[in-house]
Formats: sequence, C-alpha cells, structure tokens
Amino acid sequence: MVCALYEEEILGLLSASDKPLSIGEVRERLAEKLGEVVSYETVRRDLMKLAAKGEIYSKSIGGGKRTSWIFWWDASMLETRKRPRGIDPFAVSIAERDSMSPRQLSELYDRLLEECRGVMGEFMKRGSHFLVICDGKVVLTSNQEIRDEEVRELERKYGKVCYVVTQDLVEESAWAPVGDVDHYPTVEVFLGGPDWREREVFERGLRIIADFDTGNPYIAAFDEEQLIPFKSAKPCILRRAIHLVRHYDYYLVDVKIGVQDDLGKRRCITKACRGVLSWHEVKRNPFLLANLERKGFVGRDLMLAFPLEVLLLGKTKSSKVYLA
Repeated sequence: MVCALYEEEILGLLSASDKPLSIGEVRERLAEKLGEVVSYETVRRDLMKLAAKGEIYSKSIGGGKRTSWIFWWDASMLETRKRPRGIDPFAVSIAERDSMSPRQLSELYDRLLEECRGVMGEFMKRGSHFLVICDGKVVLTSNQEIRDEEVRELERKYGKVCYVVTQDLVEESAWAPVGDVDHYPTVEVFLGGPDWREREVFERGLRIIADFDTGNPYIAAFDEEQLIPFKSAKPCILRRAIHLVRHYDYYLVDVKIGVQDDLGKRRCITKACRGVLSWHEVKRNPFLLANLERKGFVGRDLMLAFPLEVLLLGKTKSSKVYLA
C-alpha cells in the first residue's frame, strides 16, 4: 500500500505554479525541492487524494491510451477552506456548492438530515428509495438511481441546490463477529473509463476482488479515490445513502466493468457505480460492517447484466465464474 507523505509539499508546488502540472511535472519539481526521488505512484496517489478532498483542481485530458491528468490550485480554494461550519444547506448557491470540498458537502448533508428527517421518513415508508430534496421539500422520488443530469435539470428549474438521499434496498443484515471460519464470496472485476476499449480495461484497468452479495439488487460500490480517473471533468453531485441504519456519501460514476471467466472469456458492461467517500473509515462506510477488508461490493444485477454463472465452492472457499 502506498502511503500519502507529500501532500503539503505538493500543495505548495501547485500554489506557486502559474500553470496546471502533470503528474510527471509535479514529480520532477518535488524531487528538486526535496533532493530525493519520489515514485510516480506516490505522487499520483497524493495528487488524487488532494483532488478528492477539494484541495486542488484536476482534469483528465486526451483519450484512450493517451489519457493523462493535470492538476492546479487557485486562490478560490482559500475561500472554500474558510467557509464556516453549520451553514444552512438551503441557503447555499449552486456555484458555492460546486466549489465545496467533499467534507464540506458531507456537513451539508448532516444538516439536511437533521432538518428533513421527518419528511424523508414519510416518503421512504411509502417505498420511495431515492429522493431529491430542494428548499426543504421533496421534489422528485424514484426507485432507481437519479442521474446527475436529472438533478442539474431540477436545479435549473427551481434555481436552488438539490440534494439526493437514498435508502439502500438490501437484504444484507449487520453481521456479528464469527471468527476466522467465516468467508465472503467474491468476484474479480476490472474497472476502466466508460470510453475505454475492452482490451484497455483488462490490460490497464483497476483490478478488484469485490465482495459478491446476492442480497443486494443493484449497488456496485467502490472506493471513490480509486474511481477518480474515471470521473467526468464536470462537478459531480454528492449523494447521501442510508445503509443498515448507517449513512455514507457517494458520487455516481459511470464505469466500464470487465469480467474474465475461468475459461478465459472476457466481456465488459458499462454501469453507474457508487464512489464511496472515506472508504476505509468504518464510521463513514457501512459496507465495512460485514467485512473490514472489503475492497468493493457488487450486487446480483451484475450477474444478470453480463450474464454470469457463479459457482461457489465451499471446500476451497473460492468462486468460479462463467460468462453465459
């Protein structure tokens, strides 16, 4: 695991630069400043973490195998960092919301739940799993993920920030510790950008051994920091979800998911996945309740979409996957 050690130094370099810098350029300047060589992966990880926290701006440029990332900082970041706690979520402008860091956005959702818990509970009791709240009122309900484009359209209509809250429909229940005798079935997946070719997904995509839960109908959840390279350059809408009576925050990210079965056959689908913030913090990620080592979480719709046949082998505690 690569540790983030140089965030402050990198922040200083970007704030002193008069232009956006690539990962390689940041690495070179960091080496000059420190008088030592820093690995490319370490610099990349620290840059992505700073971007995820809203400390710097980032953007992917190019396409296909030529895709690269640039990073920059500007003075508006200082105002964002100074913004006080306890701000009214319905008094925030759309431009202010888009300039906030994920942590600040999460604080807005904390206030939102305090103020709107009653009205949200009423709609969820009626079976609405996705709500859009604007100015203290529920303006849209749905039983499927609400795309960022739909939220933006509602914001144009009402002229105010809209918040997305969802109640996860899962049949998983909180687990009690059962010791080393228990194991969770997994499926290996490869993740890439929605415009990647199938070959790219398997050759340079993110390989994750994801926990496979047939009790979950449609959620595919991963660490938001790992999905940053696949996110759109446009600001994403942060969402608040309730899972096993605990909450977590996530962005909706279109990802190309690849599976290679035990016979060598490969296939990809494109799916809207959840990029969960603070993935490694149990208090902020209830997906870790069942498995503290969980790297990803996929539901049964993945099996239906490919489609897959999954053979669970209790004796060897392994899974065999076959593309139908």
